[in-house]
Amino acid sequence: MIGGDGSLDAIAQRVRAIVADIAGVDPASVAEHTPLFDAEDGAGAWALDSLDSLKLALALAEEYGLDDDPEIDYQHLQTVREIAQYIHGLHPGGES
Repeated sequence: MIGGDGSLDAIAQRVRAIVADIAGVDPASVAEHTPLFDAEDGAGAWALDSLDSLKLALALAEEYGLDDDPEIDYQHLQTVREIAQYIHGLHPGGES
């Protein structure tokens, strides 16, 4: 369930905070378009690992009431913005 205004920017801000918590950094240091997982060229990636991916999936499931969908591979959603767009697409207009 998406609370608050449910806007894409609000979701991205919350995803950024979750990622920062997992990475142990300040949310302001997590850019929306920087790859979170190992990029092929390694450029600018946070290089979160599979355990971090699981933590992220669990946190997002709890935060947004997402079902445990085995088809969702968060490592293919590489950036904060991509994850936020995915979540926003599940609940357009902030509907729950």
